Amino acid sequence: MLSYLFPQNLRKAASALNGVLEVNLVNGRKVLDTRSSNYSYGSLQRILHRGLVEVGFSSAVRSVLVLGLGGGSVVQTIRADFASNAFIELVEIDPVIVALAKDEFNVEQLGNVHIVLADALDYMRASAKQFDVVIVDVFIIDVVPEAFTSADFIKRLAAQLNPGGKLIYNTMRATMPRATFARLFHALAQEGLAVRVVEQVELTNDLLLGAAA
Repeated sequence: MLSYLFPQNLRKAASALNGVLEVNLVNGRKVLDTRSSNYSYGSLQRILHRGLVEVGFSSAVRSVLVLGLGGGSVVQTIRADFASNAFIELVEIDPVIVALAKDEFNVEQLGNVHIVLADALDYMRASAKQFDVVIVDVFIIDVVPEAFTSADFIKRLAAQLNPGGKLIYNTMRATMPRATFARLFHALAQEGLAVRVVEQVELTNDLLLGAAA
């Protein structure tokens, strides 16, 4: 009951990449937080839910690629809110996050998921797979690493989409410079994607949404 008044810390885990990660109980639900941002089952879950609605996620989707695992709340969203059993590949560089997603949030029990412990850049360079939906949610604490805004990454990202596939690229307004955001928008458009923006989701994030021809 106290979690409805203020967060209750259940566990802390030190990560070389993300600092101290906290599993907290908020309003009766577990969430995964860093010192300055929510990684799963809080505002981030609502942000990605909005992205899935905006791209028209439906039962027709058969495969999803998620770069950045967190606690795996996007999997729970897809299963519960969209009644979808689509195959979901989850790529995460931080072994501490992978362990928390498995042990604290039971992501594997949601079914039809495959977790890849790897740098998402290395994964993209090596993978020839294509997906109906690709979600980019790559943050170190609250910053998108610069490599994930490069032209090479954007080119590979577009190549991962099936014909007619959809892209959700999550950014934080406070930490991504407007010039970088604009460059991302134009780079995606140059790869042939129909791109649009949903601004100020949960007041904090901007979503870049793309659709392949």
